[in-house]
Amino acid sequence: MMDMSSEVSKLLKRLGAPKHIQPDPPEVHRQKIRELQRRDEVIKSNEHRSRLNNALFGKSGLNAHFLSCSFENYKVERADQRKALDVAKRFVEKFVELSAVGKGFLFIGTPGTGKNHLAAAIANALMARHHSVVLLSVMDLFARVRESYNDRSLSEERLIAELMRPELLIIDEIGLQRGSVDEMLWLTRIIDKRLYGLKSTGFITNLDTAELQKVLGERAYERLLDAATVAVKFDWPSFRGKGA
Repeated sequence: MMDMSSEVSKLLKRLGAPKHIQPDPPEVHRQKIRELQRRDEVIKSNEHRSRLNNALFGKSGLNAHFLSCSFENYKVERADQRKALDVAKRFVEKFVELSAVGKGFLFIGTPGTGKNHLAAAIANALMARHHSVVLLSVMDLFARVRESYNDRSLSEERLIAELMRPELLIIDEIGLQRGSVDEMLWLTRIIDKRLYGLKSTGFITNLDTAELQKVLGERAYERLLDAATVAVKFDWPSFRGKGA
């Protein structure tokens, strides 16, 4: 077998290269090749995961406005807003550990207080780290559930499997659903599946805790709290109309 290092050394000598320039040993070449192969496998895996998520809800489910949301452009005017921002940043930093035990977050508060901005900032930061994230409203979620009733190709098991794919599933507007028993059973089932399947779930609601508990019912509310490792209350005045 040809000694590639020897051949490269001869070539370097003919080219007049300085003596200190020598080819890497074969093992170094093999190591570099393995690293390139692993990097290529990671890229292909991320691309495949992105295609699966795109097929589920169309990219991340973030509209153009929320795609621009980041921690840097979140407006902070108060200490409690700073605390909310710090919690969101820490969730991203600790995401690998939190997702390993299926823990997510709960953002609760009145409209216009920045809940969606910080949730979208979390999603964007995690996607930049090649994690799969899907954000959708609870109404879109149950529209997908109702679609499964009429679409033979979309069984309940397949829908659950699709909802299990993202590493982080963020469900917005919790509490705006119709409140039917069927919806509560589905929501509880999805939360349970993701929690015990060690998949993180984030929840966003405009209701306070008492209203949320009343709308969801005791079981769904308890499962939601189990799935959320942190709960942040956004109880400051609305940003809307302030140009924020």
